[in-house]
Amino acid sequence: MIEHRSSMAELPSRRPEPRPRSGGTQPATPLPSARYVSLPRALAAACLVPCALAPRGAAAADFEVESTTGVQAYEVASPWGNTNIERRRLLQTLGLAVYNLEGDSAPGGADYSATLRLRLDADFGVNGHLEGPYQGGETDYSVAGGSRFIPGLQEAPLDLMYAYFEGRKVASGWLGFRVGRQYVSDVLGWWSFDGALFRVTTPYYVQLEAYGGLEQRGGLPLSTSRYERQGIWRGSHRGFGSDKTQPGSAADYPSYHEADLAPAFGVALESAGPSFVHGRLTYRRVYNLGTTVSRQFQDQGGAVRTVEGSRVSQDRLGYAADINKPDLGGIKGGVTYDFYNQLVGSFYGGLEVYAGSRVTLGADVDYFVPTFDADSIWNWFTHDPITTITGRAAVDITREVDLAAWGGTRMWIAEGNPEEFGADQCEIAGLQRDCLGTTVLDPSSSGDLEDYARDEKNRAATISTDVLANLAGRYRTRTTSVELRGMLQTGERGRRTGADLSGERRLHGQRYALGARVSLYNWEDPLRPDRGATSFGYVLGAGYRPGEAADFKLEWEHDMNRLVGQRFRVVGLVNLRVAP
Repeated sequence: MIEHRSSMAELPSRRPEPRPRSGGTQPATPLPSARYVSLPRALAAACLVPCALAPRGAAAADFEVESTTGVQAYEVASPWGNTNIERRRLLQTLGLAVYNLEGDSAPGGADYSATLRLRLDADFGVNGHLEGPYQGGETDYSVAGGSRFIPGLQEAPLDLMYAYFEGRKVASGWLGFRVGRQYVSDVLGWWSFDGALFRVTTPYYVQLEAYGGLEQRGGLPLSTSRYERQGIWRGSHRGFGSDKTQPGSAADYPSYHEADLAPAFGVALESAGPSFVHGRLTYRRVYNLGTTVSRQFQDQGGAVRTVEGSRVSQDRLGYAADINKPDLGGIKGGVTYDFYNQLVGSFYGGLEVYAGSRVTLGADVDYFVPTFDADSIWNWFTHDPITTITGRAAVDITREVDLAAWGGTRMWIAEGNPEEFGADQCEIAGLQRDCLGTTVLDPSSSGDLEDYARDEKNRAATISTDVLANLAGRYRTRTTSVELRGMLQTGERGRRTGADLSGERRLHGQRYALGARVSLYNWEDPLRPDRGATSFGYVLGAGYRPGEAADFKLEWEHDMNRLVGQRFRVVGLVNLRVAP
């Protein structure tokens, strides 16, 4: 129902819940996770869930209509001043699905379906905190000389989340296909494109997948930027130079790249049985088209340098596999390689042991290097790996009570010593060692500075380590749940610690539900000691489900700390379903 945080978040249950395999295009319900989430996260997750029901074997087509309406109202004080930012947000989704388009069908025969979902995110707080000469300045470049203008900001963007026609078990079960806007989820991450996907499934436990089309990108009609590679601020330049409410040219915002079509293709080889083992080898390449700014500063004539033509956006290969035996345990692993950056972008591995009927033990390692779209300026900067190593345990004490804990370390690698490097540069320049707070040094302005910056012995890798810990307990019955979670992350760069206590009670055959959460957190940052604080918050929620066709939820949240004072939020959610 309404749970701001699950006390078991990031902790394993006694046995793995049903989940997507280690890759592939998702079936009709690509849920990101099986765990409970907060209502705001639930809103986002609900919008990623295609409205699909299993075919009923009817002689005629079946259909389903589903909608989600979420309303948020909140106010927060800016931590940099006295500005109160008020927001009134509306989230509306509409899903339509039709199944069994083939009519009468034999068991195991081909079946066809069509499904789509639209999402509207309206933010009525845009421009709401701007007054006087700045009123309307976030969306109108002619106001206040464009000082408050945000390119690409829309009050009510409409997103076509997915819309595709699908055929399964075609050609005696060998062929499957999808045509339209769709998702792919595997070791390379969640990804969306407009195009076609074909899958050949053989009776030899192997299936081959090939797909191609255009990557879904922000700034294009009915699209979002959430599936692009990071490192690029991209959107529509419509009206630039011809509409006074928009900038005069791209030179006014050289970091704001113009969105264009992005051709893409991918292939995958995936296992199709036996059920306890699964593996997927996948390759994906995406191209950038159109013109993009390649230099952030204008030349003497006021122009900016640009790059045109077809070029790589991403070029990656990945493999993931997992083996799970319900009576023994499981093992999983995966790795990705980035051909553009010529490095291993990530790898992970995990081992889980079922020690008896009530105890689960596990260990995990995760290695990640930030990589970006090939057009991104961030490719010119160093980006070093983050490695996390943890162990975990879950114990079912009784049918109602379970405990879970995990802990380990997270290692942050940097090129050179961040504290000593800048201080040494100040000293070489003849300044105080703490000069970087008030002075900007250009290494190219001095031979000694440039030599110091290029000397490899001054750029040796350094490691900062954080200690991680999480402990949780949960009591559950058919109508009641109480969860307590505590967490700690600490190291030389700072500390964050805190705990949540949440509960839920379901009444009258689970038609009604009441929920609450209380949290207390504290954090410190040695680099910004003035930003340390203790935060207290609580959430009260209620839900009503009159039947299978609808449910209603309402949540009140109040958080407070010395940085932002009092913060309030009200969230309402309405889900409607029609499936005759």
